[in-house]
Amino acid sequence: MGEVNKKVIAICGAGGCGKSTLVEDILFTNKKITRKGSAEKGNLTMDFDSEEIERKVSIQLSIANIQNNNNTIYLIDTPGYHNFIGDALCGIRASDSAILVVDILEGVKAQTERFYYELEKENKPFIVFVNAIDKENSNFSNALKSINELFKAIAFQIPIKDKEKVIGYIDTLSLKAYDFNQKEIELPQQLKEEANNYHSLIIEEVSSLNDELLENYLSGEELNQNLFNNTLKEAIASQKLIPVLVGSALAGYNTQTLIDFANTYLPSAKNEDNTSKGFVFKTYNDPQSGKLSLIRILSGKFTPDSIYYNLNKDQEERIGSIQTLIGKNPINLTSAEAGDIIAVAKLKYTQTGDTLSNDKKDTPVEFVKMPLPFISYAVYGSSKNDDEKISTYMSKILESDLTLSFKKNTETNEFILTGMGTNHLEVVVSRLKKFGLDIKLKLPKVAYKETIKDKTTHKARFKKQTGGHGQFGDVTIEIEPLPRGAGFEFVDMIVGGAIPRQFIPSVEKGVKSAMEKGPLAGYPMTDIKVKLIDGMYHPVDSSDFSFQMAGSIAFKEGVLKCKPTLLEPILEMEVFVPEENVGDIIGDINARRGKMLKMETYGKRHNFKQVIVLVPEAEILEYAPTLRSLTAGRGFFRTKFYGYEEVPAQKAQKIIESAKSQEN
Repeated sequence: MGEVNKKVIAICGAGGCGKSTLVEDILFTNKKITRKGSAEKGNLTMDFDSEEIERKVSIQLSIANIQNNNNTIYLIDTPGYHNFIGDALCGIRASDSAILVVDILEGVKAQTERFYYELEKENKPFIVFVNAIDKENSNFSNALKSINELFKAIAFQIPIKDKEKVIGYIDTLSLKAYDFNQKEIELPQQLKEEANNYHSLIIEEVSSLNDELLENYLSGEELNQNLFNNTLKEAIASQKLIPVLVGSALAGYNTQTLIDFANTYLPSAKNEDNTSKGFVFKTYNDPQSGKLSLIRILSGKFTPDSIYYNLNKDQEERIGSIQTLIGKNPINLTSAEAGDIIAVAKLKYTQTGDTLSNDKKDTPVEFVKMPLPFISYAVYGSSKNDDEKISTYMSKILESDLTLSFKKNTETNEFILTGMGTNHLEVVVSRLKKFGLDIKLKLPKVAYKETIKDKTTHKARFKKQTGGHGQFGDVTIEIEPLPRGAGFEFVDMIVGGAIPRQFIPSVEKGVKSAMEKGPLAGYPMTDIKVKLIDGMYHPVDSSDFSFQMAGSIAFKEGVLKCKPTLLEPILEMEVFVPEENVGDIIGDINARRGKMLKMETYGKRHNFKQVIVLVPEAEILEYAPTLRSLTAGRGFFRTKFYGYEEVPAQKAQKIIESAKSQEN
């Protein structure tokens, strides 16, 4: 029990800030790889998936490890773009701490903010690495200012520039200056005041957390260095102090200093229990190599060719060989323990989020809650025969991505794929194509319905004579509207045997069949009550079929006299946006025929509002890009079905015309 000589650190930050390049340089410096790859060349160790190579962005998390001062440090490289947030959240959950990477020119972006809130919520200590300090026109003060607008952080390093070229940095804790070969250089006069200010700030912050240090500090005595370092470590571990370091992943500036600092001050993994226990935080599912599960071990020891118990599925699971990975490259292990991350192939029952243990009575780990996917498209194969294949291969993709949803819409008979953004869904389509499927995405059909606003009584007869037995059915029905959401009601009011009992269900069947295609645009009809009030039959020619036909004709003809109207699905939508964007959001929702319900403050998010509205589904099929544009990528939303409402006349006419043109 207690700490072990391992650390698990998530590398996170907004897309394009240089996380995978940072890990590449750390791996190269620590001799885990023999040459440095780049995103441009498509040969980064951590971006090994074909989609990542093609798109030059991280799409899924990946792992590697290095040795540093007798510690094994696992690095989890996480995606930075919102479309692939699911893997980033899984990576943070599997880590003990994080390095939050910020590009010096771009500063804090929407996703930086998202990751900060996640680290805060998960109580994961982190340090900030301001990357790309060698970029032209870069200004460290501006980057630090944008960081401090989100959370309080202190510069433990500041860059030194000579004629706009970065030549080194100042360690503000020791008040010494170094070049990027870690050779001490003279501290520039023009930066002395700034460095002293940060130095004083660090000393004050740390001293305020310990009575002995505070007493020494206030009386001007020399501080106990061991006590100071331990207090600093505790301050970072509890998120009371967030250090900012600087460097350039591309140029290889200060990346080793960053890892040394992380190894010194970020917390080690703990052996949390007496049992052997771990949880799966990532599943790779490749068409060629099959299923591979990444397991973060929390306690005890895992060995090859052993049986463990899946606490979530109540199933025994056999683990064959165990490996760890450097990107996609496996390294065989004879055993693994708390703080290790292992890769295990072909687990039968286990999925992402499941806990494995050698004790059946153990408690499963609570896994991270995924954000709800919000952008939907209909998935079409090249032929009807593709439907089964699409479902089979989608189940494999869903195993490796918890932010996807895939289901059949029974109203429109379409497969609906829902994800975190357009790029997310494009990647899924590309993966399906690698399984040999020709897939297209289309905007989903809106499940319009038709109903009536008036009532009528109508009589219809179906009569045919074809030699021998004929066909005869005669019915009189009343048709009237029901309240919204009531569906369909059929009432048998026949008395005196006007229609024999065995034919009455046939009349209902005929009415239901006629309701499948409404008179306006061919959409299903709903919220209608039909009373069967009278009829006639022929002892020889009447049949189930004749009364089905009579019921169908009576309804089709009668419904035209009942003021048929078009209904559209209405969604209840929760939009989460920064306070300063609320006006724009409400204006946009109004333009989409939305109705405001209420607005309230959203959780712990600083200056965030939750706006709840009712809005027609047809108006928000492509809402996600608009919301991201209006909120600079910070807003998100979720929806649920609310009910059906009548479509305004002008809008209804366009829908009807469009439906009729598609029929022709």
